Amino acid sequence: MNTFERLSEAYEQALQIPFDDEDRFVIMGDAHRGDSSLSDDFSKNQSIYLHALNYYYDRGFTLIENGDGDELWEHRHFSFIYYAHQDIFEMMRKFYLDQRFFMIYGNHNMYMRDPKYVEDHYWKVHDLAAEKRVDLFPGMHAYEAIRLHYNDTGKDIFIAHGHQGDYLNDQFGTFASFLMRYIWRWFHLVGFQNPSSPARSRAKRRKIEKKYLKFVEHTGQFTIMGHTHRHVFSYPQVDLPYFNSGTAVRPSMITAIEIMGGTISMVEWRIFPNIKGILQVKRRVLDGPVSLSKYMG
Repeated sequence: MNTFERLSEAYEQALQIPFDDEDRFVIMGDAHRGDSSLSDDFSKNQSIYLHALNYYYDRGFTLIENGDGDELWEHRHFSFIYYAHQDIFEMMRKFYLDQRFFMIYGNHNMYMRDPKYVEDHYWKVHDLAAEKRVDLFPGMHAYEAIRLHYNDTGKDIFIAHGHQGDYLNDQFGTFASFLMRYIWRWFHLVGFQNPSSPARSRAKRRKIEKKYLKFVEHTGQFTIMGHTHRHVFSYPQVDLPYFNSGTAVRPSMITAIEIMGGTISMVEWRIFPNIKGILQVKRRVLDGPVSLSKYMG
């Protein structure tokens, strides 16, 4: 199936979550958490990400991870990723136990579409200190897509990773995973980047974004994607309602979409020096806030 058909299918099967102006959501994606080796692009931003998670937890946000959270293409065993970023997962667990965490799978963690894989690897993990399996995300499910149903307008915000219909990353995802794990990973370890990835190839990214825009134009659906690693914010009456949550693996910064008080904003978290030269993690609004109702008229 092509991108339009796959996104339409994902929309119909999406988990629906009703919300109103009192609710708060943060959408973050494409973290690609690895094993802290040289190929782990996330490890450089781990402290920024943890600081952002603490900020959102303390302020009552619900966390939606929009695909490719864990780099399961390069790493067969989730436990290696968990041990490398245990503080991140413990923070995510706090969201989950408060019923404020939803995980969408992408192409790099497509194994999570199998409920048995999620049960075997994510419900419990092996605690090295206690030498036993302990709860992590007991009973968790991963979703292909989520629809946030805005009660004030009766319309949805459609959230999906965006690999749908990208043949190498969707229909042939198993083959691509094999290439990444057993061949390309060793090039990645010495600094090479994948030229065919939409995150690295401008031509591939533009091609995929055109497909997203075609879907949005034909359906009129307020849509948030990931996959391309290029954060996008759109304005009503100017652009089609297409957004992209960006990534957590750009040098020294991560991006996120915030929905709160009936508005939507794009923010970045970045390391800045203060007046004394001390490095600090700071949140900066890039676009918005804009009222959700202006996109749903």
